[in-house]
Amino acid sequence: MVNALFCAHGKLASAMLESVQMVYGTTSVQAVEFVPGENASDIVAKLEQLISLNREAEWLIAVDLQCGSPWNAAASLAMHNARLRVISGLSLPLALELVDNQNSMNIDELCNHLTKIALQTCVVWQPLEIAEEDF
Repeated sequence: MVNALFCAHGKLASAMLESVQMVYGTTSVQAVEFVPGENASDIVAKLEQLISLNREAEWLIAVDLQCGSPWNAAASLAMHNARLRVISGLSLPLALELVDNQNSMNIDELCNHLTKIALQTCVVWQPLEIAEEDF
């Protein structure tokens, strides 16, 4: 099992977790909010506290933006923990896939799967081209 954390600006991480729970019910994910007045060091402290509950486990931290404060905080922890990965682009499709597969994949399989899914979840609606038939 991969332990998972959502970490994002504002209340996005908690809102994402609530949305995932609407679909799956209870989950094994926790949310870490980055709220005004905090900095990356505050996020590191929050993440470290949760990770310390099971240091031997694999951890995946899903953040909203690459190079944002949640990313920077999570990446600084990943530099010192070979069992921790960070993925950006937290969205509802990505979050659902993460939760759906966290018990059946190891950390690297899950990261590879999520990066493939992320490419498939951004699409642009376009009108269907209707072929005119000759009568």
